[in-house]
Amino acid sequence: MSRRIRVGVLLGGASEEREISLASGLMIAENLPKDRYEVSLLDPLSLMARHPRLSDELRRKALDLRSSTPHSTLPSRELSQAMRETVERAEGLAQSATQVLESRENGIDVAFLALHGKYGEDGTIQGLLELTGIPYTGSGVLASALAMDKVMAKRVLLAEGIPVPRGVHVSREDFAQDLAASLSRSAALLPAVVKPSKQGSSVGMSLVDTADALAGALRIALEHDDETLVEERIFGTEITVGVVGIPGGSRVEALPVVEIVPKRAFFDYQAKYDPDQCEEICPARISDDVSRLAQDLAVRAHRALGCRGYSRTDLMLGPSGPVVLEVNTLPGMTMNSLLPKAAAAAGLRFGDLLDRIVRLALEPKP
Repeated sequence: MSRRIRVGVLLGGASEEREISLASGLMIAENLPKDRYEVSLLDPLSLMARHPRLSDELRRKALDLRSSTPHSTLPSRELSQAMRETVERAEGLAQSATQVLESRENGIDVAFLALHGKYGEDGTIQGLLELTGIPYTGSGVLASALAMDKVMAKRVLLAEGIPVPRGVHVSREDFAQDLAASLSRSAALLPAVVKPSKQGSSVGMSLVDTADALAGALRIALEHDDETLVEERIFGTEITVGVVGIPGGSRVEALPVVEIVPKRAFFDYQAKYDPDQCEEICPARISDDVSRLAQDLAVRAHRALGCRGYSRTDLMLGPSGPVVLEVNTLPGMTMNSLLPKAAAAAGLRFGDLLDRIVRLALEPKP
C-alpha cells in the first residue's frame, strides 16, 4: 500500500469503562507511527447518533446510551487531573473526527479497537466489523465473548487444565428465587471475591470476609450484570503477563511479568488508573522459574480462549503457585497501562507495539 494506512481508532463507547477507553484511544492515535498511518478517532456512539441513514429512534437510543454512561464524579470513580484532561481532549477530538470520516469516500483500512467493556470487548463490535469486512485489531467474536464472560472463560480454562480459583456462579434469578442457597454456596469460599461476570476494570467488585457481607456484595455485582462470580480469595502477589503475536505466522511471545502492588485494598478502578494508588514493577520480583511458569500460563490461556493479536492475563501468585484470574482481550493503553510497560521492559517501544498490532490485524486470517 503506497499511501498511508487509514486507521480508525474506535474509542469511548457505552460501557462503564468509557473514560478509560477514551484515554486509551487518544494514546494509541498519538503514538501510531505518523509516516505509516493516517488516524481518525471514532466514537461508535457518536457515529450512531449522527448518521443520517439511521432512523430517529435508533439515533435517540444512541444518545440515551451515551447520556446514561456513568461518569467519574462518583467518589469511587475519581480520576487524576491528568487523566481527566486526557479524557476530555479525546472526547472532543472523537466528535470532530466522526464528521471527517463520514465525508470520506474510502473509509478506513483497519479498525484499532480501544473499546473496553460491554459493546466493545465482548464480541459485539467485532461481529459488526466482521459483517462490514473491515479488519480490526485484537481477538475475534468468539474469543472476545468468552474472555469477557468470566464464568464461561473459567470453564474453558479449567477444561484445558489451567489453574483457576475455586468459584461459584450466582445469577440474578438465583439471587431472587433462592437467596439462602446462593449465600450458602458462596459462604463456602470465604474469604471471597465477588464480581460481575461481564465487566472489566474491577467495576462492581467486592472483597468479602464474612457471610453477613455476602448479600450486599452480590447486590452490588448484580447492579452491573445479571450474573456474578464468587471466587475464593487467593492471598499472595498479584502479577500480569502480556502476550503479543509475532507477524508472519501463529507464533506469540509472552512479555516480562509485571508485579502489581496496590496501595488500596485491592487493584480496583482507581488503583488501575491513578499512578499514586498503585506501584507496578517490571520485571516482577519473583524467581525466573516462576516467571517462566506465569508466562507459559498466559500463553496457554491466550490460546485456550482462541485469542488473536494480543492479550493480557492477570494472575495471583499464591502458596501453590500462579493461578489465572482472567484474560483481557483489549487491555488498556493509557499512560498508566500495564501492557505498554511490559513491552517497554522487553525493548519494544510503544509505537512499535502499536505498529505490530495493526500489522497482525491486516494479515490474512487462517
